[in-house]
Amino acid sequence: MAGPERRAADAPGIGRPILIAHRGGARGNEENTAPVFARTEQMPVDMVEFDVRRTVDGALILVHDATVHAGGRRFHVAETPVADLRAAVPGLLTLDEFLEQFGKARPFNLDMKARGYEAEIAAALRRHDVVAQALVSSVHIWSLRRLGRMVPELALGLSRGHLASSAPPPLQPLAARWLRLTLLLMLLPGLWISRARSVMLQHRVVTPWLVRFLRRRGYRVFTWTVDDPGEAARVARAGVDGIASNTPLDIRDAIASR
Repeated sequence: MAGPERRAADAPGIGRPILIAHRGGARGNEENTAPVFARTEQMPVDMVEFDVRRTVDGALILVHDATVHAGGRRFHVAETPVADLRAAVPGLLTLDEFLEQFGKARPFNLDMKARGYEAEIAAALRRHDVVAQALVSSVHIWSLRRLGRMVPELALGLSRGHLASSAPPPLQPLAARWLRLTLLLMLLPGLWISRARSVMLQHRVVTPWLVRFLRRRGYRVFTWTVDDPGEAARVARAGVDGIASNTPLDIRDAIASR
């Protein structure tokens, strides 16, 4: 079965990398929330991306960071009930709510931010009949492998290159250069173990030779998070299959053709 990323890329006349609305295509307090995804439904994007974590009472919610800052307070998601997070974050969605409201609108990339709730994700995707729409990514190799065993037809993506954005800003160019030299040593074993067929790369580590190497071996290559049109054009020329952006409409013209 072709994964959602393949179906989006093969859409008639697309002629460019698929455009992915990162966290729904928003930043700050709006990201990953219901109003953002409602707006995204009207946007000319090919896929939406969002992040999933589990609360202390077992709810799967759409949130990126392990800690949420709201109303002058700090909430550790894994130690906080979903009701308290709802009160703090307007428009907060559970995974079930997202899948019910938006799951069939277009392909989506679910980024699993922590370990331990693979079975709940698998059950939610089956319950809402959206396995064919889903690409599940993570940095956690064994979590991806477990998901693949539970849902063999599910498209999986291994995410790498985070040091290029998490290092202190003055060191990020150096970190990116180091990763370009060493990434395959870490990437290939992870792909073999996880059984992922897609790779999600931080944009600074993307090079044409790396994309060619991976694509010739049957992997799909995606990059995150690209908000600068010039950088979007560069990674598009490198041959990536998809680009995630907080501002997808701003980079759309830059990637109109490879």
